Amino acid sequence: MRVGTVLERFAVAVALCAVAVAVSVAALTTPWFTRVVGGSDTTAASGLSRSGAITTAEQVRLFVTDRDAPPLPAEVGGREGFDAQAVSHLVDVREVLLRARTAGIVLALALLVWFGVSLRRRRWGSIGSALRWGGLACLIAPPLLAVVGVADFERLFTAFHGVFFKAGTWVFPADSLLIQLFPERFWALSGISLALLVALQGVVLMLLGRGVGRRAEAAENGSESPRA
Repeated sequence: MRVGTVLERFAVAVALCAVAVAVSVAALTTPWFTRVVGGSDTTAASGLSRSGAITTAEQVRLFVTDRDAPPLPAEVGGREGFDAQAVSHLVDVREVLLRARTAGIVLALALLVWFGVSLRRRRWGSIGSALRWGGLACLIAPPLLAVVGVADFERLFTAFHGVFFKAGTWVFPADSLLIQLFPERFWALSGISLALLVALQGVVLMLLGRGVGRRAEAAENGSESPRA
């Protein structure tokens, strides 16, 4: 196999895995996830009712996913809400999420073009390999991160934030509303959910890759001459 072909399939596989992550993040930033995970078990810590905690968590979710979202309240249920530091950090979070969303869309469109051209040229071998490699990447990455997370979740959490945010801008006292609404348990469950969603997409990609691989074998044994 030529080096150019290997690099091409590798690039497509990485793009597939990146899109899988973007899709998973999009799923975890929908209202249902906030309702089920974000507002649970926070009543005692925050002093809010369960419905109040869920409503406030949903306000935060909307704020970090939509630039047109209303501002966050400075007071919630008779207690301090979101101060300037918290709002500033959440604005940074929104920028990261929106940029990731844009990157995911661009990669998805590029993949559609690549698959379209490859299908037209009947490059079944390249398509099958790229799908399998992408699926393998999606299946390998989550366990590796899980091992690191179990070994030292705090270090992984710190390293992750250090990539996207300036030092000190994302650290808040334990009694702040933001921490009480989204405690470590929330992030652990989010990480597990993200890993499962990415792995599930990896399985789908592997199955599709095998199907296309069989198509390539049939083409080789028939009248078609599949191209690499």
